Order: sequence, then C-alpha cells, then structure tokens
Amino acid sequence: MNIIELLESVSLDKSKIGSLSRTDFIQLKKQLVAQKEDNPEIEDSDITSLLKALKSHVVSFQAVLNNRILFNFFANKEYPRTYFSNEFQSFEIDKVKAFVQQFFGNELNLFFTQNLEANTFEKIGVLVEAHNFFPDQLNFTIKQYALDKLDDAIKIIKPPYGNFSKILYIKDRHFFSFLSQIKDQEIEQKVKDLFEAITSVFTQDSNSELANKTFLAINNYTAFDDDFTQKIRRNKDIADTKFEAYIPKKRNLTWVYVVVGLFVFIRIVVFFNSYDFNSYSNDEVMYDDETEYKPEPPKIDRYYTNMKYAIDSFQVFLTSYKETEIKQLKQNSTLKTGDNPFETFYQNPPSGDSNHYITVTNNTIYDMVLLENAVLFDSIKMPKSAHFIKAGDNLEINFTSSYTETIFNLYAGKKWGTFQTEANKNLFIRNHSVVEYRFCELIPAAKEILETDYRFLNDAVITFTNGNLNIESQGASINPLDKSKK
Repeated sequence: MNIIELLESVSLDKSKIGSLSRTDFIQLKKQLVAQKEDNPEIEDSDITSLLKALKSHVVSFQAVLNNRILFNFFANKEYPRTYFSNEFQSFEIDKVKAFVQQFFGNELNLFFTQNLEANTFEKIGVLVEAHNFFPDQLNFTIKQYALDKLDDAIKIIKPPYGNFSKILYIKDRHFFSFLSQIKDQEIEQKVKDLFEAITSVFTQDSNSELANKTFLAINNYTAFDDDFTQKIRRNKDIADTKFEAYIPKKRNLTWVYVVVGLFVFIRIVVFFNSYDFNSYSNDEVMYDDETEYKPEPPKIDRYYTNMKYAIDSFQVFLTSYKETEIKQLKQNSTLKTGDNPFETFYQNPPSGDSNHYITVTNNTIYDMVLLENAVLFDSIKMPKSAHFIKAGDNLEINFTSSYTETIFNLYAGKKWGTFQTEANKNLFIRNHSVVEYRFCELIPAAKEILETDYRFLNDAVITFTNGNLNIESQGASINPLDKSKK
C-alpha cells in the first residue's frame, strides 16, 4: 500500500504535517499498527515509509499531497480542485522528483507500462498532467513509448499498408490529449507526420472511418505551431461534415403524419366492409411441407466468446513466470479456508443457492485455490468464484448453479503473495496499484493442472504423490467440455 493511501486510512490533520511532535508520531504509529491488523495489504515496510516521509521529506510530501492529480491517483479518490489549497507552491522540483521516485516509483512504472502496452490512454492522459513531478527516467520512458506508438501508426497507414487494427488508438481523443501533455518538438513533428499520412488515406477514400475519426481525435492535440493547429481544425470540420451527412435533419412533419393516418384509417374501414369472415376454412390452408426449414444459427454475444481468452490470460498470469525472477514480494498469511483470494478475476464472493453440496479435501502439502466456472452455451466457461483451501484442510462448497453446469480448475502452490517479475507481462492489477496475489512457489506441473477442467458430482479428495495429482471423486469427469464439442 502506498503512503498516501495509508495516510488516508488514519485520522491525521494534514495541515499539521511538518509540526508533528514526538507524541503525535507515537499516536500515529499506534493507529497504523491497529490498521495493519485489519488490513492484510498493509506491511510493516509501508508504515516505516510513511513515518519516514513525514519526518524527513516534509516539503516534498506536502507538494505531492497538494497536487490534485497525484493525490487522487495514489489515494484512489476524486476530490475537486477546491479540496486543495495554494499554500504549498514553493518547493524544489528536483527534490520532489527524487521523493516521487523513492516512494512511488515502482507503482508509477507499473501503471504506465501496463496501460501504454494496452493502449488505454484515458487514465494515462489524466495522470500525465503531473509529469513535471515525475522522475526524469520515467518521463524519458513515457516519451519513448509515445514515439514508438506514432512511428507504428505512420508505418502502418503508409503504402503498402499494414494491419489497421493494431493502431486503433489513433481514433482515441485521449491518445492525443496524452501527447499534448508531454509534447516537445520531436513529438510534434511525429504528430505532423501522422497527420500527413492519415490525410493521404482520406484523399484516397473520403469515407475511411479511420481517417475521419482520427481527424476528430487529433483535434484534442494542442500544437506549438499555429499553422498546424489551423490544419487540424480544417480537417476536423471536414470530418464533422462527413458524419453530419448521415444525421437526419429535423423538420415539421405533422401534416405527413395526418395524411398517412387518414389513409390507413380508410383502408381499415374498406377491409372490414368487404371481407367475409365466414369464408375462412382450415381446409383451405396450404403448407409447404417439402421445403426443409433451416433456422439461422443463434449468434452468441462476443462478451461470452471472448471469455476463453480472458481465462487463458489469467491462467498465464498465475503460472507462467520464473520463481528466480520474483521481486518486491509481499506475502499474505491471513487467508483462511473458504476465502476468495482474488479481486480482479473470479472476484465474486463464494455463495450459492442450490441444494447440491460437496466437500473438497486437500490432502496435499500445498495450499489450493478451487476456481469455479459456470458453463454457458454448452462449452463456454464463465468465471464465478474462487475457494481457498489450506493444505490438509477441507471445504464444503454449495454450487452457485446446477452442478451439471459447473466446471472447476485447480491452482496449487505455497507462499501466497503479491509480486512482480523481470518480464512484468500479463499482469492483473488490484485497485490500479497492487499486482493480484498468486503463489510464489508452484506445485509441479502447475500449468497443466490449472488448464485441466474437472466436473464433480460427489465429494472429492485431492492428493499429490510421486509428482502426480490424484483426485478421488465418484462420477467425476476430466475435461468434459472437450467431449461435448465432439
């Protein structure tokens, strides 16, 4: 937990920062220790860092606390400008940058890396407004990402053209707002090059959605060059006109409605006066019984069909890392059997309303998470909940849906904690700052075990001997969805 989020969890008048007495520090530390007992995400090192910041970095800490962008981000709040005062405007920017690097560097690096790689620029565009407070190395990294994004887009939209789906971010106004915040002459020249390239696409195809939406999005870029600004505005007007052409103009059509209504009324009167209702006979109805009816196959919402990719990504996150590359480890030893350990995936609390119960016994030396999935459309798994079972313990589970439509996966290991690795790929983040928890030490063949689907009809006893996972459960089946697809 970062020091601002931790500071917000206790009752401390921020105006007194810098004038705290020894007694105040003792009282504050007692509050923090009490908070730690109730919140497993608070570590001793977090308390030590906060006290150090309050004692040794008063001015820099006040500068960050009074910056609306940084405070709201680290405290996960949305306080308005009026919440912050102009009292702490005098500070040495280099000291503030060093302070941010020391106490928030890892969190900022993780946030920007994850969101820049995912091309999600809305939150980035807000946070980067405070880039003057960022360490120089972080600003350099952010700029390189921005230049790479621009280079990729320019290359793809120039002949012989590439895969446009890889650069859809150029249609996002938040991307150009982000560029405006960090722009220099090098970035502006790249934006100009992109503008010229997308203009060429528009010249060849004035109906190009990519070109028109990019013209609209790029209007959120504030240029140094006034002539370039005028070009941006002119092309935005062209794009606006293209889209407005499809918007029907409002007219007074009352007289049309009256005429149409009168015509329909007359036709109804004529129909009832001329139709002989007694002439109807079932014998005269003819059916075409030779043409086979072929119903159109139902279309499944993309949300469900994309879920396999989401589950696969989560499984990669849980198992595909090297234990030797683990860093910044924070263990959590407070989990109890029956808890749901996740917040980003399988986050629903364990519950159920059916009458089908089974008891799962973990007779291995490893802690275990039983992942519960509902099955839709006969073959699509939807993540429901997760059940933590300590080594040597058992848990009674009440399925949240009919037991014939529930599939389980097993994730096992030791030392439950949050950590990063050298690669830092496929991360799932809690509250935009903490990497989701997982096992530091995995059971042998953890990846293969996790990828295996299990359907349980009765109580299950799980053991691990001679390098193999064994499950004793009457009527259980392995990978039943594979069989249903055949």
